[in-house]
Amino acid sequence: MIEEIKALQLRLARLEAKEAILSTFNQYLYSMDTGFGPDILDCYTQDAVLDVPNFPSADGNDLHFEGKDQLAPLYADYGKDGPRIGGGHHTANIAVNVEPDIQSAQVSAYFMTTPPNGVQGGRYEGVMRLETDGKWRWQSLTITSSWGWRVNDAETVSESVGLQHSPFAGHHVAYHPVD
Repeated sequence: MIEEIKALQLRLARLEAKEAILSTFNQYLYSMDTGFGPDILDCYTQDAVLDVPNFPSADGNDLHFEGKDQLAPLYADYGKDGPRIGGGHHTANIAVNVEPDIQSAQVSAYFMTTPPNGVQGGRYEGVMRLETDGKWRWQSLTITSSWGWRVNDAETVSESVGLQHSPFAGHHVAYHPVD
């Protein structure tokens, strides 16, 4: 009986870890769409590595960042005009594999984004790590742009109304386990 209880406790802990990991992933996506730059950076470990291959950058090179200090400029423009609802990061086929020691997990998902003048999609693949403060954060993340297109003449059919209608002031509602 004691072994069964221990096994159930481990299963429960892994399920709670998965929920917390999904919450961090959603915080990352939601914060990019609403312009909360500090909340984006909070999703990364201090020593995080971010690779963005095949991104349509100005110079055509893949992007590589090591540590929050290198990541900060990448996200500096988020929120420069204040919080707003914009963009649109959509994910599907999210997979989370929490390691038995509940200290790290592999995470992958397909994504699609909808900037004002096109559509783009690809994959998120990385490892999240449980930090000493109890939060799961990206230790490594690869964002692979697999497809996309832009339109030359786009008609705006609606504008962002900001966050005045958000009951949570635009912030992501994070998962918190009940004690």
